[in-house]
This record gives sequence, C-alpha cells and structure tokens, in this order.
Amino acid sequence: MPSDNYLYDDVEEEEGELEFLRESLEQMDNLAEKTTQLLKVFDIRLKNLGRIIAPIYKSTQKLTRLYDNIETTMGSLDDILLFFNVAKDEADTIRAGPDESELLPYLDSINRLKDASDALRQLDLESASDSRREIHELLRIGLGNLSQLFSQWLKQHSGGVDPAAYSNAAEIPSFPTDTVKLLSMLATYLNLVNDEVSYDLKLTKTYASIRTRHLQKSLAQFGDMCNMYIRSNSFDGPMPGQHGYAETSAGSNPAEFRFCTVRNEHWYEPATSPFAQYTVNVVKLFQAERDLIRQIMPTVISDETFITTADRPFEAYMNTGEKTMSFFLSAPLYEVLHALDVYGYLLENDSVLNSLLTLEQRQNNGMSKLLSRLQLFLSKSFTSLINLLYNPFKDGIMPKQTGGVSELVFNAATFLSYVIVYKDLLTNLFLPLGDGHWKQHDSQQRPTHTSHHASDPSDGLSIFQHYLRDVIDAISYTIDQGGKQMKRPTLQFVFLINNHSYLARALRDTMYASDENSQSLGLGDLVGRSALMRIESQIDRSRKGYIATWKALMSSFPAATLNPAEKLAMFNQAFDEMVRSQKAFEIFDMDIRSILMSDAAEAIIPDYEMFLRQNPDKSPDFARAMKYTPRDIQRKINSMFDD
Repeated sequence: MPSDNYLYDDVEEEEGELEFLRESLEQMDNLAEKTTQLLKVFDIRLKNLGRIIAPIYKSTQKLTRLYDNIETTMGSLDDILLFFNVAKDEADTIRAGPDESELLPYLDSINRLKDASDALRQLDLESASDSRREIHELLRIGLGNLSQLFSQWLKQHSGGVDPAAYSNAAEIPSFPTDTVKLLSMLATYLNLVNDEVSYDLKLTKTYASIRTRHLQKSLAQFGDMCNMYIRSNSFDGPMPGQHGYAETSAGSNPAEFRFCTVRNEHWYEPATSPFAQYTVNVVKLFQAERDLIRQIMPTVISDETFITTADRPFEAYMNTGEKTMSFFLSAPLYEVLHALDVYGYLLENDSVLNSLLTLEQRQNNGMSKLLSRLQLFLSKSFTSLINLLYNPFKDGIMPKQTGGVSELVFNAATFLSYVIVYKDLLTNLFLPLGDGHWKQHDSQQRPTHTSHHASDPSDGLSIFQHYLRDVIDAISYTIDQGGKQMKRPTLQFVFLINNHSYLARALRDTMYASDENSQSLGLGDLVGRSALMRIESQIDRSRKGYIATWKALMSSFPAATLNPAEKLAMFNQAFDEMVRSQKAFEIFDMDIRSILMSDAAEAIIPDYEMFLRQNPDKSPDFARAMKYTPRDIQRKINSMFDD
C-alpha cells in the first residue's frame, strides 16, 4: 500500500506549514498592536508640542509685522525727506519755463511738485509749512508758465479770418494738427492739475479772451457793412430840390412820402443783405470754433468754453440785428424785400444758432425776440401797402402833372414783381395770419370788384394770391384817384392810359404758366387773368375819353354863327394848343405813344377831311386859315411826343 503512505505524509506536512503560518500571524498582530500604541504616544507628544509652539509662532508674526512697519516707515520718512527738497531741486526748471520743443520734462517737474504738495499736506508739522509755501509758489509759477504757453500757441493762429471766403465751416482754416494735439494735451493737463492743486487758473477765460478777439475781428467787416448800409439808406425826410419831390405837409410820413414820390431804381436783390451775410458767416464761424474747442478743450469744460468765447461776438451780432430792425421800421416799403430776405435767413439758421448757443435755455432769448418783431413788422407792412394805395394823396402828396407813370404805381407794381420771389416764405407767413388779415375796417373806399376771400382759406398760397389780387385792385384804385388829380381832361386820360397800361404789362409779361420752358409762376400767373381783363377794360374806357378830348377840337365845325374860315382858325388854335400840351406828357412806352397817336389821328382826321370837303371855300380868309392839310395834321400828331 505504498500510495496510502504517500498521502498520509503529505497531510502532515501541510498541517505543519499551516501551524507555522498561524504562529507568524499572531506575532504580526502583536507587532501591529505595539506599533499603534507607539503612534498614539507620538500623537500625544506632537499635540503637546503644538500647544507649546503656538505662542512662540504668534510672537514671531508680531515681530515680522513690526519689522515690516518699521521698514515701511523708514521708507516713507526717506520719501518725505525727499519732498522737503523737491522745491529746491525743481525751482530752476520751473522758473526757467517750459521748452516748447520738449514739454514733458517740465510737466514731470510740476508732477513732482504736485506729489510733494499732496504728501506734505497730510503732515501736520510746522516744519512742513515753509516747504509747502515754496512748493505752492512754484506750482503757481509753473502753471502760469504753461498757461502763457497755451495762450502763445493760441495767438499764433488767432489773427482773424474771412469766413465769407469759405462755403462751409469745415473749410475755414484752423490750427495745424500738431498744434491742436499740443494744445489739447496742455489743456487737459492744466485742467486736471488745476483741480488737484486748487489753483485758480481760469482756463476757459484764457481761451475765450484770445479766441473771442479772433471771432470779433473776423466778423467786424459784416457789422461795418450793415452799419454802412443803414447810414447810406436812412433819411429823416424828403430832400428839398431833389428831382421828383413835391412839397409835403409837415405831418406826412417820410418813408411813405419817399415811396409815393421817388421812383426806386435800386431794388433789393436776394441774398445781398449785409445782415443776411452776417448771419450766414456767424453760423459758419461759430460752428468752426465749436469744433476746434471740442478738439482742444477737455469735454467737461468745452461747452462752457464755447459759450464764453461766442458770447460777445453773438451780442454784437444781435445789436446789429436790432439796428437793422429799427432801420426797417423807418424805411420805405421797398425795404420789406430786404426784411423778407433777412427773415428767411434767420429762420433757416435759427435752429443751428439755438443748438450752438442753447438759446432756448436763456432767460433773454434775443434771437426769438428779433424773429417775432420781424414777423410782426412784415405782417403790418403788407397791410400798410394796401392802406397807402387806398389813401395815396393824403398829407398833400400829389402826383406830377405830366401824365407819366406814377412813382407810387411804379414802386408798388415793381415791389410785387420782386416780392413773389419770396412766395414760399410768404405762404408760410400768411397761413397762420389767416385770409384777409391785411384788410382794415375802414373799407368804404374799396372798389366793388375786390376779391373777398381766397379760393382755399386753409392754403397759404391761396391766401397769398388773394393778397396779390387785392394789391392789384388797390393800385388800380390809386391810378383812378391819380387821374382825378390831373388838371386837364386830356392829361387825366393820358395818366390813366399810361398807368393802367404799365400795370397791365406788368401782369401780361409775367404769365409764364403757358410757357413749357418756364419752371416758375410769375406775378401774372398768381394774380390771374380776370384782374388783367379788368385793367384792360379800364384802358379801353380811358382811350374813349382821350379820343373825346381830340374830337372836342372840332366843336366849332357845327356852329352856325361862324363862317368856315373862323371855324378853321379856331380849330388851328385848339389843335396847336393840344399838340403843345402833349409834348409835356411823359410817355416813354413806344407802344402807348403809338396807340395815343393812332387814337388822336382817328379822332380828328376823318372829320377834318369831311369838313374840308364840305367847305370848298377858296376865299383869301379861308386860304389864310388853311394852316394844315390832313397830311400835315398826321405828321404833327406823329411828332407830338418827340423831344
């Protein structure tokens, strides 16, 4: 049984090994337990050591902080000791002033003085007071030198400019780019340091004092132009002895007298007003100045600087505006055209000036008041024109006894031809005033055909057309009244024909609506054809009256108590007197001359020829009385208006 013995031996061997392992594990357990006990002892000892070291560590931290504080204090004391010497170190540099080509070193010196001033201010030490006074004095000198340099750079390009030579603000010459950068840097620095050291530098006033003079010098020419225009066009009354003037009563209005008796040959042309040009160039120059200030001055003071700079130039502009307004109030009516142009320019630039100068925020807004006064003046002026035309010969103002176109008719009709240039402006002006606002209560002398309302009372253009028709009717009324002032019937009809024909031509020649090449409406278009037809009918009536005065020359022909020679002699005398009187008439329109000559010839030549045929008397008396043949009469009539 050898195999059974082999298995038995193996089991015993394995049991021995297991016993060995068990004994080894017990030994390891004992060792681990002892190690744990040892670690617990170490832990207890470390905790005890921590409690012992903690106070020592805290003391070490306090010592470290104390050391750091002492070190910092020593450093601060070193710095403070240096601040005591800053005034001495920087005095020469500050007093010498800045080098224009190298500004930064000078600014550094001022910065060091500022830092020293800030540091010493925190020390409540009597020993620091002397140093602080020295530093403050040097800061005053340094900032003053910088301010002088700022002024010097400003003055180099502030000698005045002609803004009229440039179409807009962007084209007006300014400072070189490098100079602008230097000025901006200097202004920013001065404003910042000035606030920090509480030094009354007044940077805004420094800028304004220089640039205000620049603006004043640039705009002076426009103020002078306005004053010159006012002086040359103002008058206290009619000048005795001047051609076209008649004697007037002491109570007459000089402006009305001038409009009624002096033919204006120099009508205002749009955009030529000195004050309008002043307005345009004020706006351009102010815009350019505002843009320059925004480039140079710090944002916090740029608006204040501009207002301060522009204040006096704007005040001068407004004073000139008031003078111009006073001139309008005393000027003849044709200056209304000038006033209209100024009004248009003020309206166009009002919002720009208001934006630039914040005028709406001002208690005394001179621009708004000027516009209101001008608007009121214009509305009254259009009423005054109609009132004048319906009372043309008050205060002894009489038309000349020449039969020519009346100065009042000429001025009024020409005024209308110019005023329609401002049609758009007037439609906006008339609309809020309402239809017929120009009419007065004393309307008993108004002609019956005067239009009573606009075709559309809610449309400004319709109201304006109504006004023009009423003025045309008023001019026609003036012509009728002027005719009544003529001392002879023939002169009366010549006056009526001459003046009504002038008015009709003014309308007829300005009817452009049928012209395909015309882009605008003329006076005739705006007034309408019905007004022209009324005037033409008046011309026809006057021509009939004129013909009747010529026929009156032959009043002796039917007389039964006179012989043919006596009748002919009386005709000759009357005819010669008639022709002689016609030579004194002022008829410059060749068409009207032709009409009058034709009417005169048709009035007498046929009847004269018939008289000669009916009286073939060849007696010596008749032969002597036979002064003119029909052909002679025709030649005489054809030459009666020759000089």
